[in-house]
Amino acid sequence: MQNASPSSSALPRGGMLLHIGVHKSGTTAIQAAFENARPSLADCGVSYPGEQQAHRAIASSALGRPLGWRTTGANKPDVSAWNEFVQHAQAYPGITVCSSEFFAEADNEAAAEIVSRVGLDRIHVVLTLRNLGKILPSAWQQMLKSGFEMDYATWLTDILSTPHDQMHPKSKSFWIRHSHGEVVKRWADLVGSERLTVVVVDDSDRTAIYGAFEQLLGMPQNFLLAFQASSHNRSMTVPEAELIRALNIAVGGGKGWKPYSQQQHDSLIKAITEGRLPPTEEARLVTPQWALDAAADLGRSDVDVIEQLGVHVIGNLEKLAERLTEPTHVSESPPDTVPIDVAVAATLGAMKPGMEPKPAASFLERFRLRLSSLMKRGS
Repeated sequence: MQNASPSSSALPRGGMLLHIGVHKSGTTAIQAAFENARPSLADCGVSYPGEQQAHRAIASSALGRPLGWRTTGANKPDVSAWNEFVQHAQAYPGITVCSSEFFAEADNEAAAEIVSRVGLDRIHVVLTLRNLGKILPSAWQQMLKSGFEMDYATWLTDILSTPHDQMHPKSKSFWIRHSHGEVVKRWADLVGSERLTVVVVDDSDRTAIYGAFEQLLGMPQNFLLAFQASSHNRSMTVPEAELIRALNIAVGGGKGWKPYSQQQHDSLIKAITEGRLPPTEEARLVTPQWALDAAADLGRSDVDVIEQLGVHVIGNLEKLAERLTEPTHVSESPPDTVPIDVAVAATLGAMKPGMEPKPAASFLERFRLRLSSLMKRGS
């Protein structure tokens, strides 16, 4: 099914396009394009306020709480930030874009307050949605970065086979974000189907998301596409992910704030994913077929809900219910060893937080030469 998108007239001058996520649905890509395009957006009558890539702090202010899984010790939101953002949008002669995945976590009361503050006649809500089977491995790896300790197979069982009241808290938070039909219904009930658009992200065409936002904002074709970022934030391989998980277990990362800085942790992971080029034979994370089947069934339910709501859809809604298949055998046992260059990359990242990673090829070449020299010296 493919519906026509709303015309730019659905977004009044002085209005706000509120992009509420969801997580792992191409949000970083579109946010990066808006960030890169900031100096040129005014030519299209569009504003993307701030200096950050995403409006995380604005979402925190609007929701009135710190964001993330572990909120103990997190910075308290600036209560004035959301009001100031809305005031800017109302005064701006064009369209203001606000984008943060965390808006999708709003409950009924918080979402109603957000809509009321912006004004029903000034708001258009957009959700980017992706096939749940594609989201699962990305979401688990993202949780590793926040200290999660559960292995992938166990986590899949927890979120897909365990009663909700018995799930790990992190699994419960996953469903707050990824019960896609419920999220769409919550916001459609508040703003009306004519003020909500679902953009279906298709992994076979990663440029389509730019065209969808260009369409919504009345921009020239390929305007945002020209500002797309070159992303080096690849997925981790199985041994890389297991190293991070083992580190989380060793330091108790799942029970509270890590005993090392967030900067060190981010630098460690960045050094792995940007400073290392894994060999083609290194194991990649694979989702077992039973989990993909369960995700497809849930996707079908979401599609049915969205179709009944009659909201605008850009893209093929049936992609959300597509039954994916994994042709390779899945090992249920995490590896108990990791390649030495994974450990070296992670160690260097933790030792030198904030440093730009070296290009993968040159890093590997220097590492191999150094390792070869040490081995020769030892012999």
